[in-house]
Amino acid sequence: MPHIFIKSLKVGLWVVLTLIFTSSSSIEEKPDKKILAAGSYMLNIAGERQLKLEGIINFETTKKCSPKGKEYAIIKLILNDNQELPGHSLEFILSKQYQSMNIGHGRHEISENIEGFLNYFDGVFAFANINQFGELPFFAKNGAITIDDINDRIIKGSINVVFENPNDKIVGLNGEFSAFRK
Repeated sequence: MPHIFIKSLKVGLWVVLTLIFTSSSSIEEKPDKKILAAGSYMLNIAGERQLKLEGIINFETTKKCSPKGKEYAIIKLILNDNQELPGHSLEFILSKQYQSMNIGHGRHEISENIEGFLNYFDGVFAFANINQFGELPFFAKNGAITIDDINDRIIKGSINVVFENPNDKIVGLNGEFSAFRK
């Protein structure tokens, strides 16, 4: 009889310890998840070199009418490192034919069929100047911007985009942003 009691106690102790160790791992917070201040971004670039980009991000909103009379809602995200001699600057233009709503929450894909800066389009157009990768500008090839929170003063979200320059050099960019109205 005491043998069964001791064996049951050991099994019970193992069950309790297993529950304690497995439940404590779900309580842990994500490591080094930095909360961004309004008007800032943290991006990682993967290419021939790995870089972290940080700086100031602002946004502007407008509505434009095409020559055919279609109205487009536009958000411009303007990122720069705020240095006297800039090391990088990026711009993302989100455009959507305006019907009854502006650009809002959700995933906004890079447009593949944009033929110039002045054309009206649905989607995202982006370009980047990153001195560490040379003088040629990069243009967004694919990916998306995800807007998690948007109001009159702040847009928060994430960027996951692949850029390519005219020499076929490719860099991937991803990270978080919290843009403040300019």
